[in-house]
Amino acid sequence: MEDLWKIRQRKQMSIAQLSSRSGVPVERLREYEAGREDIRTDDLPRLARALYVEEWEIKLRSDPIPAKAAAQEPAGRAKRKPEGRQRREAKPGQPPQPSAPARPSQITHLQALLQRLALKQAEVEVAIGKPFAELTRLEASGLLGELQRRLTAERPAREKGKRRRPYLPESVDEFEFRYLTAQQEAARPIEFTLFNGQRLSGQIVGFSPYAITIRQADGAEVTLQKLAIAYYRVPGGEVVP
Repeated sequence: MEDLWKIRQRKQMSIAQLSSRSGVPVERLREYEAGREDIRTDDLPRLARALYVEEWEIKLRSDPIPAKAAAQEPAGRAKRKPEGRQRREAKPGQPPQPSAPARPSQITHLQALLQRLALKQAEVEVAIGKPFAELTRLEASGLLGELQRRLTAERPAREKGKRRRPYLPESVDEFEFRYLTAQQEAARPIEFTLFNGQRLSGQIVGFSPYAITIRQADGAEVTLQKLAIAYYRVPGGEVVP
């Protein structure tokens, strides 16, 4: 996890730009970056989307921005495109730069949306004319948007008064997010039981709305899809379904 200001500066984004793209007021962003306030639960997914990172990559309470880093604030041109979507114009006589490949997290989100929509990956790959592994970052983003719109359109009307659980790729249930963050920071071993009966144990090294990556005792890292997890718990603690 990184401080909010570190990610923002790495993305060459000013505070004003981040505020415009996320909808979080500038003054509140300054409080976050100064380490005077934890990032609010409803602000975290907005910031992650605006910065093109996963929520777990942003520290909830940043270390104060040092004077040297503050003096190197990005200019923040208004028309600058987000990192990963910039296109450099080819100079005369030079071939155009190839598009960046899709992020692993984008592929994971695509596969999770296919499961929710009861679609087969092979059929979708035939429809788009290439396997997911060959998608560019921009193509994956477009396909994610299309599947998300379809999922939203097919969702049944919510019963009045019933709490809606988050379903966007960038969002995660508040309780689960804080629980997993606490276990990751404490480096506690977690026991996972999968629906196929398999049991695994290890320390959490990262997680997203659809997967949890753990480091086992032998040092091997394993990524578990949440749809495959029956429940997990801290040894001697309560079960989390």
